[in-house]
Amino acid sequence: MIRLLLLALTLVGCTSSPGIIPIGDDTYTIMISGQSGFVPVGGMKADAYKGAEKHCKTLSKSLEEVSFNSDSGFGKFPEVELKFKCV
Repeated sequence: MIRLLLLALTLVGCTSSPGIIPIGDDTYTIMISGQSGFVPVGGMKADAYKGAEKHCKTLSKSLEEVSFNSDSGFGKFPEVELKFKCV
């Protein structure tokens, strides 16, 4: 029982991201994918915004959201995508 609990806790934090990708003039995208069905979308959303904010701060600019999309459901690994500008 304890092994199952430890396995479940390990799976909860597993995500991947290709990083910040430039898609236009001062416009970028970040996508985060869950590596299991047990990753909460809310945490992935927070990570996307934190990464975008950090990127804009390195440019001495502020974050402006262009769009945010998330996809999850039964039998799917969750994904979030944030498109943003650094202004």
